[in-house]
Amino acid sequence: MPRPDTLAIHAPERLLAWALVLVCVALLFAQAPHGGAFYWSDSPRHALNGVFVMDMIKAMPIDDPTGYAYRYYAQYPALTILFYPPLFYAISAPFYAVLGVSHETALLVVAIHYLALGLGCWRLARYWLPAAPSLAFAVLVLWLPEVAFWGRQVMLEVPAFAFLVWSAVAVMAYLRGGPPRWLYLGAALLVLGMYTKISVAYMAVVYAALIAQRDGWEVLRNRHHWWVAGLSVVGLLPLAVLTLKFGQANLQSVTGVADAVASRASWQGWVWYLQQIPAQAGWPLTLLGLAGAIMAAWRRIPGLGFWWLGFAVGYLFFSSIDLKEARHSVFLLPSVVFFAVLCVHTVVPPRLGRWAHAALAMLVLATVGLTVWTRPVFYVQGYAQAAAEVARLAPRDSTVMFSGYRDGSFVFSMRAREDRRDLQVMRADKLLLGVAVRRELGVEQKGLTEAEIAEAINANGVHYVVMQPGFWIDLEAMQRFERVMASDQFEAVARIATPANHNAHETELVIYRNKGAVSPRRQSGDIELRIINRSISAQ
Repeated sequence: MPRPDTLAIHAPERLLAWALVLVCVALLFAQAPHGGAFYWSDSPRHALNGVFVMDMIKAMPIDDPTGYAYRYYAQYPALTILFYPPLFYAISAPFYAVLGVSHETALLVVAIHYLALGLGCWRLARYWLPAAPSLAFAVLVLWLPEVAFWGRQVMLEVPAFAFLVWSAVAVMAYLRGGPPRWLYLGAALLVLGMYTKISVAYMAVVYAALIAQRDGWEVLRNRHHWWVAGLSVVGLLPLAVLTLKFGQANLQSVTGVADAVASRASWQGWVWYLQQIPAQAGWPLTLLGLAGAIMAAWRRIPGLGFWWLGFAVGYLFFSSIDLKEARHSVFLLPSVVFFAVLCVHTVVPPRLGRWAHAALAMLVLATVGLTVWTRPVFYVQGYAQAAAEVARLAPRDSTVMFSGYRDGSFVFSMRAREDRRDLQVMRADKLLLGVAVRRELGVEQKGLTEAEIAEAINANGVHYVVMQPGFWIDLEAMQRFERVMASDQFEAVARIATPANHNAHETELVIYRNKGAVSPRRQSGDIELRIINRSISAQ
């Protein structure tokens, strides 16, 4: 079989790849929840961070950027701009500026990255496979249950994935005899991927090992290797500073978390991600991928070091992190898909090529069906409606208090109301509790009495409260809050259903009007940010 990297990729194949990936992305995102129906708590925060970048560029607070950020958080307390790498938010900002602030705009930015991911997968596979199997590989990666579930939300996995794949395309071009500029490009794209999601950093080890395998000790004599390494380190210094200064929770997730599903100190922690692969890729792909890996090892098929090392190094990296979630390891799944496609392509004799194509088509259809029927993207509706109702009712320059699990969804929906930029959102949990990133890692109850809670609500200029009934009522502080809402000082003026396609925490939101003596909104105050272990003063 001729080496695919030596064959020209003709225009018809490029057009077919673009058309096929575009259709897949369009079909995928036609099913994506929108209109503020966020599911995962990080998703509206990622969306809001991009809005903040746009707003900050428009405001140009050169004299006091830190104060501007603090004031912004005080108004929209779901901002996490420094907790995560900033590139996705910088890319999102111009889209918001042109298309407006909405859930749909944020999804469009993710969809563009999804398109880049699909095209990158096709181009990467062409180093080893002919056109048809490479196209199948790309489509399969796009429709993997785990990728499609998180990739159709405003999350960082797919954007980082896109940078990672194109980085691999460039580095493979260098490894296959291309000029050094490909290595510089590959390193630059990997750095950009890290500025999107730090965990893609493991691929640098893979690249270094592949280059060392090719060049031997000569790798140390090549000045381009030293330049690439040096420039990469310099480029990553700002990210390192941000992570050390504001990403303590991320660092803690590596060293140890109290609620880890499987500790890295146990054998369960080192097989946990293996156990997730059937659900992430589906059983057909998983079994074929295993068969393809065994076949490749048995036949000693050369030139597959990228796939072996990519999976092995990545698996060790993610398993060594104490916080385990299946979405973290989506970057390992292309290896599973590649070996599955390789198995079909290799086992079927060349004279029966049509049968191989038919088998790949069946595999694609099986994966698409599995994703559509078993892994729809979760959603919870009602938050945009609640924001719209509060925007209609609330007096100008007042505060809206929110109490509920999906505070990010409500805060983003409030910022999306361009007609009510005068309103400020206050989270009840910030008043009543001290939560370390998430409740499972610790919560402190501040001990305010019911009278003190009612007084604090008045003092902060709160005319309306949006509450999720039953939210954390196992805590005494939240029980007191609900009793305050049931007092004569407050009256329910609207009940908004929150329909969902999964077993969500909530079923409705209740909007209360404060009939008490409400003071003008405070112009300053201290806010505790346990996620970065500091308190800020917003004036």
